[in-house]
Amino acid sequence: MLSLKTTSILILGLVAAASLALAPLTSAWGHASLVKSTPTNGAVLKQSPSVITAAFDDELDKASALRLYDTRQMLLAKGGLDPQVAGHKGLKLVPPHLGTGTYTVQWVAISSDDGAVRKGSFKFSVAATAVTPGGTSANLPSLHLISPAGHAQLKNPVAVVIETSADISEVTMGSSMPSMKGMSSGQTMPPVHLHIVVDGTAYMPAAAQMTKVGPSRYQYNLPKLTSGAHTMKVFWADNKTHAPSGAVQTVIYTVVG
Repeated sequence: MLSLKTTSILILGLVAAASLALAPLTSAWGHASLVKSTPTNGAVLKQSPSVITAAFDDELDKASALRLYDTRQMLLAKGGLDPQVAGHKGLKLVPPHLGTGTYTVQWVAISSDDGAVRKGSFKFSVAATAVTPGGTSANLPSLHLISPAGHAQLKNPVAVVIETSADISEVTMGSSMPSMKGMSSGQTMPPVHLHIVVDGTAYMPAAAQMTKVGPSRYQYNLPKLTSGAHTMKVFWADNKTHAPSGAVQTVIYTVVG
């Protein structure tokens, strides 16, 4: 029969062995934490960023993601693993041109070893002095896409509802719209017009095709679309070049039936 002293020594030995056995697991398994982001949290930029990145301290699973939102929680862009970062420790997304405002980047980091999930976010702003691709001042009238919502399932005709502070007759195609050659010095509205692009096809509705459905809200019905997923972009376009002036709002939805 073992003595009390011998039994105690055996127990201590077993505890020590168990601790050593578990030590490698503890050091190998970890949760990915954000180390650095570009732009940094709270940054105020003079122009729209060409790329947004996030670096982590652990190898990430391919399902990890970055998502960019505006102040209305509209999804503007989505990204994933950055192939240029060794060890799968970085995420990257390429945003559309961003106008003046504050933006939120939400990240989901999934550790590749144990599948542990961590979530977080950081914010940055684009200053009012930013310049749009067409060279127009970023001091544009507001433009918010109200409908359709992201990932919505809709039937034809798809109704596009926007909200804007502008006089709709001055920012749509038609006789009241500023000249395609630019505006006279006495006008205060920027030389832009509404662009709605669906799967690469551009629609430039006239004011007569826009129905007022609320204070500062207008609706345009798209032509019949085929069943399936569609990507729509809404933005102010430069009258001369038709290039985006300000933020491009993107939404993906599905037409059924």
